[in-house]
Amino acid sequence: MKTGEIITGYFSKRKYLRIILIILIIIFWVWSELGDLKKIEEHDLNFKSLQEINNRYNGGDFSFAVMGDNKNSSIFDYIIEKINQDDTLLFAVIGGDLVMYPTKETYQAFLNQWKNIQIPTLVLPGNHDVAFQNHYFYHTIFGRFYYSFTLGNSKFIMLDNSNEKNISDEQLFWLEEQLKNSQNLKYRFVFMHVPLWDPRDFDKGGVKFAHALKNPDFARELEDLFIKYNVTILFESHIHGFYTYTKRGLKHIITGGAGAELKGTDPNSNFYHYIKVNVSNENISTEVVKIDKNVVLIGIKKYWNIAKLYFATLGKIYLKQIILVIFIIALLVDMYFEYLFYKRKQNK
Repeated sequence: MKTGEIITGYFSKRKYLRIILIILIIIFWVWSELGDLKKIEEHDLNFKSLQEINNRYNGGDFSFAVMGDNKNSSIFDYIIEKINQDDTLLFAVIGGDLVMYPTKETYQAFLNQWKNIQIPTLVLPGNHDVAFQNHYFYHTIFGRFYYSFTLGNSKFIMLDNSNEKNISDEQLFWLEEQLKNSQNLKYRFVFMHVPLWDPRDFDKGGVKFAHALKNPDFARELEDLFIKYNVTILFESHIHGFYTYTKRGLKHIITGGAGAELKGTDPNSNFYHYIKVNVSNENISTEVVKIDKNVVLIGIKKYWNIAKLYFATLGKIYLKQIILVIFIIALLVDMYFEYLFYKRKQNK
């Protein structure tokens, strides 16, 4: 069949195509709008998880998992699967960047993954979770932005430094009271999304990476407070990889490998993982649990892999909207062809 015949056949039936496209656009537009009208059903999930942890804890030794920076990634599903296979874990903590950015769709996508975790799971906010000063979804779904609880001989303190600079004066006062009043306990675990320091800069002697608190004076103030009140381990995220070090007697564990794109090519740091922490009256032990989905790439391959990760995530979350846009583009293209066809006809 010649091109001219195809074009002629297309224009002879194009009115039916346009009607179909308009109907499909209306259907997917209504479907998207209905999704926006649906209320978020999950509320105060951190409080509910705390209640479940207390109900599950029978005293004595326990283990928990720590991870961060899943950002709606499908890799997070593999981490959930691995966690569900470990029946020794009492609970889990996700150290922020639950979503790529705060919308109803991204949070609902996270909740669809979160509900598959078979142990109670606590979260704290990361900078992506409250980007553009949008605190509504996190607060509605999870409740308070910072909180604490005691389990056995251990104090757990969850902080909110999602502004990447500091914590509020009110939170700082609260933090010191929590630390001061927990000195009778053996262990103090502190969790926050943005690290005090970026360990990748230690060996370089500069601030090439600086993916840490943007106010170094405040970072030093917090560090002094943690050291003064004998914090056992400071858990941080934000940097997409695994790092552990001890500075001025304070142990840091940075765990940001729960699904977001890996940053760097060091096989000792850049891999998907979570941390298993075992707590006993005698000591604390930590174990890095790797996920068999690690990709260490450089150059074009690295950026192509990152692009695929984000496109796959966005495609899953915004499938209805993407299809709607495709139909609208198809309608516009059809209208443009019609314009060209009749313009050419007039010129003849």
